[in-house]
Amino acid sequence: MAVNDNVDAADNGEFDVEVRRKELVTADSPLPESWFPLSNLDLLLPPLYPSLFFVYEKPIDVHLKFQSMISALKKALSKLLIPYFPLAGEVVTSPTGEPEIHCNNNGVEFIEAYADIELRNLDLHHPYASVARKLVPRSASAVLCRK
Repeated sequence: MAVNDNVDAADNGEFDVEVRRKELVTADSPLPESWFPLSNLDLLLPPLYPSLFFVYEKPIDVHLKFQSMISALKKALSKLLIPYFPLAGEVVTSPTGEPEIHCNNNGVEFIEAYADIELRNLDLHHPYASVARKLVPRSASAVLCRK
């Protein structure tokens, strides 16, 4: 059965992901540049790189284009970065040698990609087994959209 073969392929990580576009999304409005020192707890924990991916089936409605969904996600992300502006910054070393967050609105990496597997064949209840490191890039922080 083709469906079972595809499920096995997904379980084995045997599908390709093609990155179509990468760009930085910044906060929707200008933000003042600032620096925040990391807390003692931040310094004790290993670095965490939060990543997030969204999956969408092809739109049935001919008026709803995939690119309009991408645009809506990027616009929502740019609005979200206003109250959560440190997420659009970067960790740098202060003049005293301590790590700190430089809130410079550098942006968050947004990646649009396509995978050659049906959405129903991915085991999204166990993402580490089926899509680990395939749909989520290994960069510091990223949002990946899959069609």
